[in-house]
Amino acid sequence: MKVPFNEITIAEPCTQNWDEMEKAAGFNFCKACSKNVIDFSGYTNAQIIQTLASVSSPICGRLSKTQLNQLNYYLTIVPATNRNWMKYLGVLAIGVSIFVQDAKAQSFKKTNEVVKSIDQEVDNKKPIAVTKIYGYVLDVNHKPAEGVRIVLVGTKLFALTDKNGRYEILLGDQFEVKYNELMVDNISFRAALTINFANQKQKDLMLNKAEPMIMGKVLVTSKNK
Repeated sequence: MKVPFNEITIAEPCTQNWDEMEKAAGFNFCKACSKNVIDFSGYTNAQIIQTLASVSSPICGRLSKTQLNQLNYYLTIVPATNRNWMKYLGVLAIGVSIFVQDAKAQSFKKTNEVVKSIDQEVDNKKPIAVTKIYGYVLDVNHKPAEGVRIVLVGTKLFALTDKNGRYEILLGDQFEVKYNELMVDNISFRAALTINFANQKQKDLMLNKAEPMIMGKVLVTSKNK
């Protein structure tokens, strides 16, 4: 399957209030135009482009300006000739890099064998085969943040923090370690980390002011036309 476009834009951002729309799994419903608005904020670059490539008409979406810039940058580094989408899907799948640009990639051999920790230090101890993870979310004043929704990117798993800022997510025995990004699902704040599967307790998530989101009809164009 060839990539059918070279540039992604939202030419006319929508002014509707995202938080006031009817909520559903992965999208909100906009009554103003009777359309579903896909929340791309937790998608990888590859997932966004794959979604756009699979539809025959424009769709409405919500993402950040940084995501748009990254999407178009990665489109430019894919060779223009013989551009096979599936071949470059792995190149484009850089995770939710808007939130974790400084995170280090992990390498795994098996589900219960971690080769490196998230800071690229070799773990010489035999890691625990964790079936759950937990941690704490701190606000901009370094105090516990209550009621914050934490999601495991690429899955339906999530948790809400308690009054102590603590969250806990049960992974289960069949969990795939390729889903290793935790992210705060909040329109006003952002935070993310790469999971260290050697331990149940994860590093603290520190909330930061979120980048403004752009919402509207996602247009794809070809520079060859």
